[in-house]
Amino acid sequence: MQPLVFDPASAAEVLRTTTFPRSGEPNDPKLMSYIERTVMTWQLRGRDRLQATSISEFLYKAVTKTYHSHVIFRCLMKVLPAVGNYVDAERALEVYLDLAEKGRIRSQKGSAFVDSDDAITTVETAADGVQLIVQYTRDAAKAKSKAEVLRGWIVIATASKDAEESSKAVYTVPDEASARILNKAWTAVGSAYVLAARASLNNGERKTDANMAKESFETAISFYSNNAETHYEYSLLLAEFFRDLPAAEDSCRRSLQINPTHIGSAHVLALSLSAREKYDEAREVCLAVVNDTLGEQRRRVSLADKRAIVQVRMTEVALIEASAGVQSALEAVSDSLFNVYNDLFTWDDDTVESQIHEASTSAMAFPVSPEKSTERIKKRNDIVPAISVPDIALNEGAQDEDFGDDQDDDDYDALGDSQDFKVSPSPKSPAPGPARRWTTSAEKLILDKIPQDLVTNTANIPAAMLADLRLSSPRPRGLLSKKNLILPRSIRRRLSDASMKSKKSTKSALVPITAASIIEKNKGGANRVLRNSISVDDAELRAISMQCLREIWLVLAGLFRRSERWTECATAIAEATKLGVAREDTFSERGFLMQAQGRIPEALEAFESALTVSIDYVPAIIGISAILVNLSADAQPVARDRAFVLLETTTKLEGWDSSEAWMLLGDVYDSIGSTELVREAWWRAAELEETRPVRRFSAAWIWDAAQ
Repeated sequence: MQPLVFDPASAAEVLRTTTFPRSGEPNDPKLMSYIERTVMTWQLRGRDRLQATSISEFLYKAVTKTYHSHVIFRCLMKVLPAVGNYVDAERALEVYLDLAEKGRIRSQKGSAFVDSDDAITTVETAADGVQLIVQYTRDAAKAKSKAEVLRGWIVIATASKDAEESSKAVYTVPDEASARILNKAWTAVGSAYVLAARASLNNGERKTDANMAKESFETAISFYSNNAETHYEYSLLLAEFFRDLPAAEDSCRRSLQINPTHIGSAHVLALSLSAREKYDEAREVCLAVVNDTLGEQRRRVSLADKRAIVQVRMTEVALIEASAGVQSALEAVSDSLFNVYNDLFTWDDDTVESQIHEASTSAMAFPVSPEKSTERIKKRNDIVPAISVPDIALNEGAQDEDFGDDQDDDDYDALGDSQDFKVSPSPKSPAPGPARRWTTSAEKLILDKIPQDLVTNTANIPAAMLADLRLSSPRPRGLLSKKNLILPRSIRRRLSDASMKSKKSTKSALVPITAASIIEKNKGGANRVLRNSISVDDAELRAISMQCLREIWLVLAGLFRRSERWTECATAIAEATKLGVAREDTFSERGFLMQAQGRIPEALEAFESALTVSIDYVPAIIGISAILVNLSADAQPVARDRAFVLLETTTKLEGWDSSEAWMLLGDVYDSIGSTELVREAWWRAAELEETRPVRRFSAAWIWDAAQ
């Protein structure tokens, strides 16, 4: 019977009763079976990180009780990535493949004892290993090398019966389970070649690797066509390297038919649609995938998917700017982008307390005393780092919740208490204070439709809904007012929207969105606790959340810059700079701000600082080159030579798909009279510009996590 959870005591007992094998004997089959069942159960139960740590320690101890066990190294390669130990996971892959090759050679020689996996299991394990290198260690050369090893094992696994009899190769393949494994294997091969294409040093080699990746994905689909991940990676390849937008869209739609919530496929589809200027349709795709992964679903979203959701929302902002202008995009950032970040990565103190309580009991969570709440939150903040996070829609950290315009209360003071709309307090509640002010007619209309037992008695609210409540500090629960309402947040948000619409206020038009106002909105609720800290490594969560927040501030800075609001842009850049060490993207945005203001020396200094951090950073290279190309005639020869070196290098490396880089390179060729090269560079720029999305296609790669 499979264990429900990993039990260190039973594992220690298994190790105690296991003896090291004698020469020529296999490893203890009971230990091997226990390891296999333990890791399989762990995978089926969600790959819990805390259990992964215990299991990995058990596997390390089991190594001392075995001799060259392929089972242990295969399981180590599966478990170690869950605890972030990618180096040892890669080493386990190396040892496993070495043992598999030695076992194959012994089998060919007719050895009576061969302790190794069959070929199809080796193929599956090698495919997992290649994806490990592609997604985490990002070593293109090593990924390509292991992909070639994997292809060799695929040949062995798919050998015909005649070849099997003559070479003792172990497998033939036509069943569905094997077809799925071969799909997974060829997908891994294609992923390795895509990584190699991105890291290629010249366009010819990049084209060769891209063609190999395309062939691999098509082979994977021929074995099994219902893998959403294969269609996603194939669509990204077609869009990014081949600019075959119709085919990329078809592959994305096929992936979304298989898995409607696949974030990467939706992002590639939105970018492909934007390249064809179908902005409204692209926005619908973005909205659908973000809405499907928020709410209760957000608690089960992986860190990679959290970052992917933020990237999709950034693409949506870019789509709004392309179709409706900068001001509309600014409103989208303030209304949704920060809110999505908060929903994914942060939680208010009282909501954290509610989650802790809900996780420890199946009963409904009610507010604890302020002293206990403060003590628990203080303890939790010692464990999990807290960062400042702007919250635009609602200022939840303020002393009282405020929905709509604060002037509502003042407008209705003169109406007197006789018309006050209220509900009698529950018998156990203390006597209410002075009567609250009137609600607006729109709020009253909504409140009339809400069942009163839901408003007056929290016991009628399901536990899942109660976890999302915003409960104010000790006040009568029966008192119904827009400042202290026991209602789900979604209802309260709609109530707020209806209140503002009923007044037809022009306040938002009179008060422009500013970086300072965004920071000010966060006062009182600045210390938000990072979510998922119990099951996810705090350092990794912090790194990804900080990266996402920095990118959001830089998106905001770019919008302010393009609307020529220099002070707001500088403030947004300063906020991004506070989030971690100096990064190339913050330096580059500062450089573009200085350039837009005509402060050329400061712009050059900022761009140079960006290249100091990352020598191949394309925006910084474009910024420097644009300045150098337009310098005075006296400085032109030296400046032109520097721009030529930068642009010719970047168009072969990271900037191979940048139309701006190719256009500037053409300008440099034109200044030196190289007609043929001018035509080639400008033609390449025109090709890229014709299929240019609102953001680079590489933004849709979901494994582009924090570095």
